[in-house]
Amino acid sequence: MKLATGIPMVDGWEATASKLQRRLQIELEEGKLSDGQGNFNLGRYQEILEEYGLRASLRSPKLTLVSDDQLPPKPELSLLEVWDMYCEYRKQGLRESVYHRMYQGQYKNYLQSAMEATKSEDALKIRNWLVENRHLKLVKQILSNLSKGYQLAVKNKLLTHNPYDGLADEIMTKGAKGKKQDEVESDNDVLDQSKAYTWDEVQIILNFVETKYPHWFNFLKFKFLTGCRTGEAVAFMWCDIEWEKERILIRRTYDRATKKFYPLKNDSTYKGELVRKFPMPRDGELWTSLKSIPQGEDTEIVFKSKGEKIINSAVFRNTYSGNKSIRIRGIIPQLIEQGKLIKQLSPYNTRHSFITHAVFDLGIDEKIVSKWCGHNIDVSNKHYQDVAIFAERVNPHLPQTTELDILKQQLQQQQELINKLLADKDKK
Repeated sequence: MKLATGIPMVDGWEATASKLQRRLQIELEEGKLSDGQGNFNLGRYQEILEEYGLRASLRSPKLTLVSDDQLPPKPELSLLEVWDMYCEYRKQGLRESVYHRMYQGQYKNYLQSAMEATKSEDALKIRNWLVENRHLKLVKQILSNLSKGYQLAVKNKLLTHNPYDGLADEIMTKGAKGKKQDEVESDNDVLDQSKAYTWDEVQIILNFVETKYPHWFNFLKFKFLTGCRTGEAVAFMWCDIEWEKERILIRRTYDRATKKFYPLKNDSTYKGELVRKFPMPRDGELWTSLKSIPQGEDTEIVFKSKGEKIINSAVFRNTYSGNKSIRIRGIIPQLIEQGKLIKQLSPYNTRHSFITHAVFDLGIDEKIVSKWCGHNIDVSNKHYQDVAIFAERVNPHLPQTTELDILKQQLQQQQELINKLLADKDKK
């Protein structure tokens, strides 16, 4: 079948043609270019061209079979070509922000760094460099996806073997040499106190920021007082504050890569919820902090950059953690130099700090804290809804009275009554 592609004959057209050829080969192998009755699916072909920013005139839908020995030899695919092909294949099933931030962002950057450092595309060299220099959990995910990409190319007869087959299997995700904790935002360890600042340390950080970096004070305090993720704090709007009900709503996040707002994930982590309700007692710390900010329109974000725009999370991270390459000292490194802190934790660990403080210092049930912060906990949906009703009545910043505390109080009251009765008897 002879069909135009609409590829303009300008510099770089060969790369576009090569990508389009591989994409069409995959679609053809999977039967997506057929209408189910043996006819070529012109509509699907046009959709693919439009994905690549192309438009073509479909002149002849008549199919012409070509034998294998008439086809031009297939070019050897580079590692990044395999990766881009796989990303295109996965694109429809991924959230837009995940596709851009992870698959075409962090994952791809890791691969490019490994190729530059090793000066090769040898699978074993790439794998070993990543293991030595990057977060192992992400390395395992990258190698697993890369293996699937090569397997896809083999299946579609674009390559003859998969050099990444099994390379991710023996990678453990703990104890990695060179692991960088601030590269990953994970909720698997939110109750790990070693990855949280004590509440006394939190006060040291906030006092320092209020004096030296006042612009970031309310934003950072909001993160410490709510345990929300950075993207959720960036996306927080005035319409998310319900003053009369004394609560705030966490219902969206902001993705820096796509520059878009997204609703919270609708998955098992949130038990199907798209909104989290967090108590804000009247005249409490959170209430007072938000009241100190000049109120804007409902759809305005609460926390803004110095230029009155949406906060850039990378700028905040550099301000918080420091960046030697661009000579930013950072809040936490300065406090470590002054001897006021002993460990460096990423901005994401403000979340860990709130959660461990609420659970271990204030005695708040972990299920309630999970409800507030949206991290995963294995309870039934019915129980989770029961917890939800109770969670709105709990003050997130005051110690809770446990059943044991109540029993102790009752025993003390009984003992006091017995002592009084004995004292009265002695008087008689």
